[in-house]
Parts: sequence; C-alpha cells; structure tokens
Amino acid sequence: MSTPKHRISLCMIVKNEADNLAQCLASVRGVADEIVVVDTGSTDSTVQIARSFGAKVVAFPWSGDFAAARNAGLNQAQGQWILILDADEELDQGSRGELLLCAEHMEYEAFFLRIHNHSGTARSSQTITVNPILRMFRNRPSYRFSGIIHEQIASVIVKETPAASMHLSTVVIHHYGYANGVVAKKDKIRRNVELLKEQLKLNPGDAFHHFNMAVEYMRLGEYDPALEHIRTSLEQVEPDTSYVHLLYKYEIRCLAVKGHVQEALAACERGILLFPDYPDLHHLKGILLLQSAAYMEARAALRQALDIGVSPPGYHTESGCGTYVTLAVLGQLCQEIGEDCEAAACYTRAAQLHPAPWPLVARLVRTLKCAGRENELNGWLDLHVPGVAAEHRKLAVLLLNEGCFEAAAAQLEKSALGQMDPGAANDSSFCVKSLQDNLAASAGSLNGEDLAGLLGLSSDIAAGSAGMTAHPVYQRSRTWILLADCALASVAPSAPMHPAAGRARLLLPLPRVTD
Repeated sequence: MSTPKHRISLCMIVKNEADNLAQCLASVRGVADEIVVVDTGSTDSTVQIARSFGAKVVAFPWSGDFAAARNAGLNQAQGQWILILDADEELDQGSRGELLLCAEHMEYEAFFLRIHNHSGTARSSQTITVNPILRMFRNRPSYRFSGIIHEQIASVIVKETPAASMHLSTVVIHHYGYANGVVAKKDKIRRNVELLKEQLKLNPGDAFHHFNMAVEYMRLGEYDPALEHIRTSLEQVEPDTSYVHLLYKYEIRCLAVKGHVQEALAACERGILLFPDYPDLHHLKGILLLQSAAYMEARAALRQALDIGVSPPGYHTESGCGTYVTLAVLGQLCQEIGEDCEAAACYTRAAQLHPAPWPLVARLVRTLKCAGRENELNGWLDLHVPGVAAEHRKLAVLLLNEGCFEAAAAQLEKSALGQMDPGAANDSSFCVKSLQDNLAASAGSLNGEDLAGLLGLSSDIAAGSAGMTAHPVYQRSRTWILLADCALASVAPSAPMHPAAGRARLLLPLPRVTD
C-alpha cells in the first residue's frame, strides 16, 4: 500500500461491468488505498462485486455526461492522488512498484501512464497500440473533469496550475474495451459521434472535439468527414498539445485510404518536420513510397524508423512500428527488388521480436523456399528462431502446407524422438514414412492427387489440434496453390517470364498458421 501521507484513491465509473470489474480491482489490490466506484445504473452484479473489494459505491443516474460522472467520484475521494481506470482495464503487475513510487513524488501534479490497447480480451493477446494518457493526478478541489465525452483533466490542471510538472511514467495499463467484437457490443462509436456532435454545437472551435470526431469517423470508415475534422483540429490546436502528432498520422492514413498518395506523402513530410523522432511517420512514409515503387526512398524511410526503434514515451504508437512491423515491410521491399537474402534476414529479425511470430515464420519459409534454399530451412530456424523450431508438429504442419515436404518429414522425426507417449511417437513415425514414401514414389513430379494425400496428413500430425488446416476445403485450396507453385517453379531461368513467375510465387496465399 502507499504510505498514509500519499494515499492513492482509485476512481471509476461503471455500468453492467460484472464480467470485467473483479479483474480490474484485483490488479490494484495493495496499490490503491481507497476505491470509489460510481455506478450509473447497473442491473447485473457490478455493485456487489465492487463492494466485495471494499469499494465505496456512489449511485449516479446516467445523464449522458461522462465528466459529471467522473467528478461525482472525485468528490468522494480522500486520497492525495486520484488514479483513473475503466472496468475493462487492469494494472500490469510489473508496474505496481513504479506506481507506488510515483505517488511519493509530490513535486509532480500528474503522471501519464502507458495504455496498452489489446486485440483480444486477455493480457496475452497482442498489443495493437500504446497510448500515453494522464491517469494519475493530485486530488485538488479545482481539478475536475470537463467534457461530456472523452472527458479531459490535463487541460484543467494546466489552466489551474500553469507551472504544473507532469511526468511520463512507464507504468502499463492493459485495456481490452476495444477488442474485436467488444466495440460493436457496446455500440461505442455511434454513441460517441452523437455526444461529440452535441459538444461541437456548444464549442465549434474546440480542437480536441474535432480530433475525437475524426477518430470516430475513421473507425466508421468515413474518411472524408474524418479529414475535415483533422484539418479543423490542426488549424485550432496549440502546437505543444499532446495529440498533434496523431493528427498528422491520421491525416496520412485518411489520404492513403482515399488513394491520394502524393498528398499523404506531403503530410508525412509536414509531420516529420515537427516530430522527427516519431517512428510511425517514417514507417508510413516508407509504405507509401513502396506502394509508389520508389524503392530506394522507401528503404531509407523504413531504415529511419528502425534507427529510432521503439517510439519515445510521449507518442501514441502502434506496436511494432520501428521494430518488427517495419522489418516485415522492409522484407517485402527487399523481395520486390530481388534481394532475397536481405529479405530473409528482415523476416528473421522480425520473427525474433514479434510476440506472435508464426505469420512471419510462414513468410520466412516462403522466402527461403523460393530462393532455392529449402534444404536450409530447419537449420536456419533452429539457429535463429529456436522457440518456433521447438514446436516440431506445428512447424511440420506449416512446412507441409507450404510444400516443403522433406523439411516437414525432418521435423516429424524430431517430434517422434521427443515423444514421451509411445502412441504419439508412432503417429509421428507413420506420418514421416507416408511423406517419405510419397516423395520417393513421385520422384519430384507430384500431381494433384499426390499433393492432396500429403496435405491430408495435417490432422494426423497435429494430433487433433490442426484446426482449419485439417478441413477438407482448406486442404483442397492448398492443393491448387501448391500445383500453381510447382508450375511457376518449373519456368526455366532463361525464359523471359522467369522473373514474373518468381514474383508470382511469393504472392501466392501463405499457409494458415492461426485459427
């Protein structure tokens, strides 16, 4: 717990959050000295769960004003620090000590925490974006939220205490509320748009409301109105405002989606001039130049993003910009200009850095196969991506569906050697023998029936966990893809169509590696 002098009060607003609330509150046990939960009309067990954690529950009928609900909780808080969390968030357990340390630094008025927005509803799911947001601040009567939606406290603190010191911490908060399906369930987008329209009627020149309206329109796929709001926000916003870098990034994205590549590149240059250490802008510039076939310029932009690396803490960033996502794009560029060795190196490094590397491994396998280095596959993976190489059966299924049958057989032999279960070892041995028999009988001239038979081994190899790769429809599609690959690979190097055939092989659909 924080010391009595520097108590932390967790303040939340909730409604029907029984599925999420316990996980959130459990994450701050031993960190927050006080929990104040403002309930805006729950009909499930939210209130009972809150009270079971010792929370003070404040009933507050919903009025359509998020700031009013937030402030109702602040009015009840007794601590010297206010910590703000939503029910679909949790404090990272590795950040508990840092948050408590922050509470000891009374020279600061507020702390920015790093919000990791996940693609799923569990901490193990991939982080899509990382946003620094002001979430802990001094408990002062004058510090109250403003705005009926996307309620703000930072601008209020600056107004009330112009010399306020704020610190960018590395405390991590995991957020799951924008995971796939969750947004649609809560109908957040339409709700937000209507609330923002009301705010803009009252304050038509408010840069932050225009920024948020642009975000909502982008989420709806309506890029023309999004651009209008972005440009209005850029006209109105103060240059040192925390989200200005995002306005440039979102302008680039909207223009790119609309096919206005040159305008998007011009927006990149404007943004980079102001934020040269923001890797996301260099990354986007590289993608746009790659799409324009300006390969050398694209390489330079992507290299610049990689030189910066992980985004500095003050920027809102997307996971992998400056690291594994940028490396994957650079790998695609290298393939496009025929630098297969460099492409393999990029995909390898990206797979080493990616928290979920299998799609990149599939791309790496394709690259080495098409470069005539299939015999190096297993050794390469053992050396550079040992964690992937250790999953022999999963890797064997990938190799099988990519048409790398000898490499798949080698993985299955390793799997058989490592099996504690004699039955499973026999299954592996059976699959290896089937592969070897088919390859020997076909002598390198596999037809559709041969391929279908080999792909049918997926379900045996994966021991019932092959998922979609064991489905007959999927296996038929992979059969046709491998037949096309064989036909393209047979084009003689001296033929005029050989370069085009090589590019076509790289563009064939990759095997599925996740279900």
